Amino acid sequence: MKSDKPDHYDNIDNIYETIWHLLDKGKKDINSPFHQAYLATHSELYPSIRTIVLRNVNSKDKIISFHTDIRSKKISEILSNNNISILFYDHGEKIQIKCSGRGIVNNKNENSNQSWAKTMPFSKKCYIVDEPPGSTSKIPTSGYKKEHEVELPGEEILNSGYENFTLVNMEILEIEWLYLYRYGHRRAKFIINNKNLEKKVWLTP
Repeated sequence: MKSDKPDHYDNIDNIYETIWHLLDKGKKDINSPFHQAYLATHSELYPSIRTIVLRNVNSKDKIISFHTDIRSKKISEILSNNNISILFYDHGEKIQIKCSGRGIVNNKNENSNQSWAKTMPFSKKCYIVDEPPGSTSKIPTSGYKKEHEVELPGEEILNSGYENFTLVNMEILEIEWLYLYRYGHRRAKFIINNKNLEKKVWLTP
């Protein structure tokens, strides 16, 4: 009987290669389960978690990136404590990847400028809202001016959003892998130091 175990089941090197393959696919393919992920930061009262979109993957420098508004709470939390984690999960393949490391905020610099230039107009629209994300409101609101709710604003208005647009890079220092399998799960951990894989170990799931 042919085994349905994947190639990475008992091969830790294959797992590491698969991680970067899946992350890269998540960046490129909007239908990939790894295109969206969950960012965890430190806040004053509770751990803070929210969904982000994977925007860039650099396997050479061990960096993954997402976009956000400079006025959002996640930015103040990262600036206060830049130890962050990003969790990915593919329900179909039963694969979980947790990346942990340092958050690096890029606003109105060369890195954010390059990312802004590649951002689609409908995504740029997110950054033209007048009030900061998370602001209280007396009425249900999109944050947009009425004239911008349905129609896409002109280029000049869209580009005004660059003031708020922010690229956050995560410098990955640890990666944890979990694969759920009916006859026995597999879990592994990878330690990265100075952009190089320093240590790889199996963990009990």
